[in-house]
Amino acid sequence: MKVSTPAEGPGRPLLTFFGVAAKVCFMACPQDNRHSSIAIRSYQGTDRIWVEDANVRFYRAFHDFDSTFADAVSAALDLLEGQMSDARSLYLIAESGRQPVGCIFLSAETSTVSRIRLFYLEEAYRGRGTGKRLLRAVVTAAREKAFETVRVSTFDRHPEACRLYESFGFEAVSTARSKAFGKDMRQVDYELLLVGGAL
Repeated sequence: MKVSTPAEGPGRPLLTFFGVAAKVCFMACPQDNRHSSIAIRSYQGTDRIWVEDANVRFYRAFHDFDSTFADAVSAALDLLEGQMSDARSLYLIAESGRQPVGCIFLSAETSTVSRIRLFYLEEAYRGRGTGKRLLRAVVTAAREKAFETVRVSTFDRHPEACRLYESFGFEAVSTARSKAFGKDMRQVDYELLLVGGAL
């Protein structure tokens, strides 16, 4: 297909950002042809090592997350891979030159609610529209699969992620203090109601 946490819930660390339930930080990258060379394809089991390594590397280096983060990413992937046979799931990898550079996962949380997890993009490819392509792809898929709501969670230390979700119409429905991965943060839970229209 071509198309580029542990416990969850309010007040609990979610794994949905760049690497865990949905944290997306975008930074500018050099002006080049990277965006035009990005392909988006379905996730395969062989991508798991890259997804784990990329998330852990970034969040340890830039946010000093402790070792429990790696466990949370692994647990999230176990959960997601257990739902791969569900036709309502959509797991995407963005790649450049056959090298993964980003990922996003959409899966069912209930019969009417879907959730975005493990949304991540390598630094060199941020700020070029690839993150928007990935997010638009899963939101469109959620609408086509007749979900009524899309949920995603991030932390307030990721203002770029918050702005991206809000630009797509997501609304913050709760904010709560969270002690996660050795850090004191505030988790922000977002929802998008799918009531028609197209992105």
